[in-house]
Amino acid sequence: MTANLFASIANGVLSRTPGARKEGAAADPVRRQSYHEASPKAQPWRIHRHGSGSRNHWSAIKGAALGAFDRLYRSHCIALSKARSDRRAGVRDDVPVPSDRLHGDDRAVLWYMLDRYNHMTGQLYPTYATIASETGKSLGFVKASLHRLRRFGFICWVRRTKTKEGAEGQAGPQLEQTSNAYFFAWAEQLVTEAKSTFQNLLTIAVRKLRSAPKPARPTAPSDPKCAALLERMGRAIDRRDAAMSSASS
Repeated sequence: MTANLFASIANGVLSRTPGARKEGAAADPVRRQSYHEASPKAQPWRIHRHGSGSRNHWSAIKGAALGAFDRLYRSHCIALSKARSDRRAGVRDDVPVPSDRLHGDDRAVLWYMLDRYNHMTGQLYPTYATIASETGKSLGFVKASLHRLRRFGFICWVRRTKTKEGAEGQAGPQLEQTSNAYFFAWAEQLVTEAKSTFQNLLTIAVRKLRSAPKPARPTAPSDPKCAALLERMGRAIDRRDAAMSSASS
């Protein structure tokens, strides 16, 4: 039996074996530690939700996160400038590699992810291509930027898979990679240098929200039907009062 014939027979047996893992071309493999999109593990928004559901509260959180990024980025810039100066002076031989520090354009990626975040449900799962298109960055930069942001605790994600279209009911799981599910876990993941800034900025912003004057309640109902009903009731009361006044006189 030739090797090619044996391989053909083996593949045929595997394809008919229940539970056989078939993931398509090797160029698009399912990555490790990935969870099917229907699995609770692939839905981090069930656990990681931020704010009270108010848009103003989420804006305060978003501002605090961006402020923490700015503070840490300035710190990295100062450290890089000093490292380059020390290298020119012969004090050191290297400088921090790109993956060990934030880049200025990482802010655009972080801002987009914060802005895209659904503050009501906690859902956030754009594709790399969508992020690149919306931020005007290259696909390679977006991937590298997200890894830098994750390294310093600004964002986290869970890898997800989905069932291949048309593969339902066939033997064995037929999966393909889909977009990551992103979430924010600043309390647990944010590096110490940025966490204190984040907490301070958020505290200040929340205090401002609480002290802001509440909008005045409308004097008339916004619902037209309700407003018409109240107007008719008012006229009826006026007619009754007028009738009672004339009778008493």
